Amino acid sequence: MNFEFNLPDIGEGLVEGEIVKWFVKVGETVSEHQPLAAVLTDKAEVEIPSPKAGKIVALHGKPGEKIKVHTPLATIEVGGEAAEKPSEAPKKKETVAVKNAVAAPKAPQASATAVVERPAPASGGFVFNLPDIGEGLVEGELVKWFVKEGEKVEEHQPLAAVLTDKAEVEIPSPKTGTIAKLHAKPGEKIKVHGPLVTYAGVKGSVGTSTPSVAVKADSPKAAAAPAAPRPSKPSAEVLATPMVRKMAKDQGIDIGQVQGTGPQGRVLEADLKAYKSGGPAAVAAPSRGVYDNSRANATPAVKKLANDLGVDLSRISGTGPGGRISETDVRAQAPSAPAAPTATATTRQEPTVASTTASGYPPVSIQRQNGDTTVPFSGIRRKIAEKMQQSKRTVAHVTHVDECDMTAVLALREKLKPEAAKKGVKLTFLPFIVRALSKSLSEFPMFNSSLDEAAGEIVIKRRHNVGIAVAAPQGLVVPNIKASQDKDIWALAVEISTLAEKVRAKTIEVSSLQDGTITITNIGPIGGLFATPIVNHPEAAILGLMKLAKRPVVRDGKVVARDVMNLVLSFDHRIVDGADAASFMNTIIKHLENPQTLL
Repeated sequence: MNFEFNLPDIGEGLVEGEIVKWFVKVGETVSEHQPLAAVLTDKAEVEIPSPKAGKIVALHGKPGEKIKVHTPLATIEVGGEAAEKPSEAPKKKETVAVKNAVAAPKAPQASATAVVERPAPASGGFVFNLPDIGEGLVEGELVKWFVKEGEKVEEHQPLAAVLTDKAEVEIPSPKTGTIAKLHAKPGEKIKVHGPLVTYAGVKGSVGTSTPSVAVKADSPKAAAAPAAPRPSKPSAEVLATPMVRKMAKDQGIDIGQVQGTGPQGRVLEADLKAYKSGGPAAVAAPSRGVYDNSRANATPAVKKLANDLGVDLSRISGTGPGGRISETDVRAQAPSAPAAPTATATTRQEPTVASTTASGYPPVSIQRQNGDTTVPFSGIRRKIAEKMQQSKRTVAHVTHVDECDMTAVLALREKLKPEAAKKGVKLTFLPFIVRALSKSLSEFPMFNSSLDEAAGEIVIKRRHNVGIAVAAPQGLVVPNIKASQDKDIWALAVEISTLAEKVRAKTIEVSSLQDGTITITNIGPIGGLFATPIVNHPEAAILGLMKLAKRPVVRDGKVVARDVMNLVLSFDHRIVDGADAASFMNTIIKHLENPQTLL
């Protein structure tokens, strides 16, 4: 009997992937879990394993072709009556990162989350899976191990350094015990919730440390008494990043009592704050809409659409396989009931070229000569390239250049140096720039915004989260100062110094790299008269600081030497106009040339 295998969910919010290559051919016999194909998402390249053993009857795509999630990928001929046809049984939701997932039992309507764990190893070891390492991240690259097999480790001792698309993070040990097995080598990629370490002789029960996958198990109790205190569940079963877990522990909060509002019920920093202020039932308000759709029987893309349209998925009976809620179901219940897009072509089209690079162009073959060397184009370097290419394709870039007389800022800085020494603060001119920028953003809020193309709205950000581009050995990293509008020169100086040190030491928290609203790049210490920085999409602008040097200028009809620096402002012309940019820059310069306004 033939079994039609659809492309499974390949990441939070992803609706399609590009076939990179097939590992099998039509007519070939495959075993269960054998890799079928490599599929490229907008975040990573993932291998798709076979859900069954059998013979390949058809492959539904070619390398370079894009394929939608939950559409046919391969047809497999399997033996016995256990084979499932799409018409005979509901299609199961497969998860790329986790194999051997156990199906949840069927139950009545409302939904709750049941944890499915991998079977414990025969040796009785404890399997520690790679925990959530940042909102929306699905995998990390192992940089190095801090431990060896056979070594005894303590709880919270660093096990490994893992590189995400934003930063390098250390993964602490959840247990005290002996390392029985390390499940990856440096340079290899590990899926979130995939095996990282196996322990022997650990304290506590045998099992897995974090949930391998969450499946839907309906329960009538899920919809009842939402305000009642939540029963505490084991910490290991809670979806949360290591940073949030540590924060909960430091604050004496039982994380099992906290209602998570993130994807799939993940506990966020805001949830901890809401819990602490409002008790066990406290829940942070969702950013859009008023419904918690995280546990609905729907794909991440459909859940996002429901949140955007203000639709309560708990009130919808899905028409998809297994009762899954589809995009059509959501749009039919939307307040304005927008029509779903009409298909005018086949789901998949023939690619014009066999394969393309991240930039969308065919790959160029580079000739190599004797003595040439190569370095991997991966990790942060590749992510920087992808972000820059995305920005150049999306943003209507314009750069405005002007010069600023920094003489008064330098004089004020010299005057404040004794006070800075008493406070133990390293006072550069950068805190003055951030302060001037933030005060100017209050007058020109459009430069602190992002364009939501899907919603057709410009989102003006309330907080000024000013990113500071830091050159580090691993590449350019941009941590941001949260709510800079509420901080004085001294607080800004401390935070700038702290963030830069963490980036260079590779200890920067992922949260410090998220939610930036505008960026400063300081090119001046290296040199240069002007540049054209690329906007850090989806932000609206980036301010570049050039070389600070004495130049001859005319003051009161006389030529005098002043400390002058060029400022360059690249901005998204879709959001703001050139006249606004000039006025914005004039305001920044006004504050810097009269720095007493910044104190």
